[in-house]
Amino acid sequence: MLIVYNFFYILLLPVLILRDLIVIKKNKLTTISKKLGFNISGSKSPTIWLHGVSLGEIKILSPLAKKLINQGESVLISTTTNTGREEVNKVFRGKEVSILTFPYDIGFIYKKIIKKFNVKKLVLFESEFWPNLLNSSPKKLKIMSLNTSISDSTFSRLNLIKGLAKKMIRRVDLYLAQSQLTVDRLKLLDAKKIKLLGNIKINPENYEINKNLDFKFNEIFDDKNLFKVVLGSSHEGEEEFVFNAWKNLKNSALILAPRHPERISLVKQVFKNQKNVYIFEKVGSLFDLYSQADIAIVGGSIIFKKGHNFMEPVYANIPSITGENLENYKDLKVKLCDTGIFETFKTENELSVLLKKYTNSELRQKKLNEQKIALEKISGSYESVLVALDEL
Repeated sequence: MLIVYNFFYILLLPVLILRDLIVIKKNKLTTISKKLGFNISGSKSPTIWLHGVSLGEIKILSPLAKKLINQGESVLISTTTNTGREEVNKVFRGKEVSILTFPYDIGFIYKKIIKKFNVKKLVLFESEFWPNLLNSSPKKLKIMSLNTSISDSTFSRLNLIKGLAKKMIRRVDLYLAQSQLTVDRLKLLDAKKIKLLGNIKINPENYEINKNLDFKFNEIFDDKNLFKVVLGSSHEGEEEFVFNAWKNLKNSALILAPRHPERISLVKQVFKNQKNVYIFEKVGSLFDLYSQADIAIVGGSIIFKKGHNFMEPVYANIPSITGENLENYKDLKVKLCDTGIFETFKTENELSVLLKKYTNSELRQKKLNEQKIALEKISGSYESVLVALDEL
């Protein structure tokens, strides 16, 4: 099965390189050459390699990296996206950690990186199961999957390639799973060692390190007393949905923060003539935006089906509501949404009713307190991660 995968991957590689030439904004050729294994520096000290796909994952891995550095460890952080690289540079300023653009899934490239950086332990975030990374890594390299999550779609894909999937899953030495559902699915895929950690995303440390209060609502709206509604991490069609639910709400402002930067210009065009509607363009500062609003609607859950981190606004000290499509947060949906702690909506009218309800400041504070208490009970601990990593 791995031979078949590699055959099709090599055929697809020119397309992946062409895509990167389009998507990568700066130093295109340098970045692609590094993704192919060229011009990689390295480290003499034994290194712990942390990998997260994009901005959100890097924000969660940053506190862990800080703690490892404080323990005297050398740390390598890899990411796939431009925003992820920018976040690493912003937090660490290129001094405390080594930064790597995650390579194409080719075995000899991984071997080169592992050798160059003297990697002794590898931490993969959530569901980053790359066949050649897991297959080509030396047996002495210890691998941990952090905050492991296996959604319905991921589980279905793994079952389509069950032989290869089980081989990949068994190569990981330890899984720190975020839910019992993921624990059960890992057992079905023959995982060697699993611990139920809880969700590391639900930890205030993730948000303390990312505070960056250089954005002010007062610079945008003349009326300082507007009820400020933020739609964060929105996908196509979700801005219009929320606008329709919000538009009759008096004395209020709507701030839209699209998930993908390339959509910002289109969203601005759609809403250019609408009063008290603002398009937030600052990538990586969503927490900053939430911290100055009155209520947050977390997108990716209205038209898009998988959902995004609907807990984040609570750490910014405002209550949060979300659409009901939360495929990637099934366990949390049961614990937090189905119980009414985080309210969800299906229709524009349902959202409109919720927004009107939360113009009441006492109700907002009561809901915020309820959400904070609930999150404290199920948060994952970085100390537990450090202990597990040390014992690996």
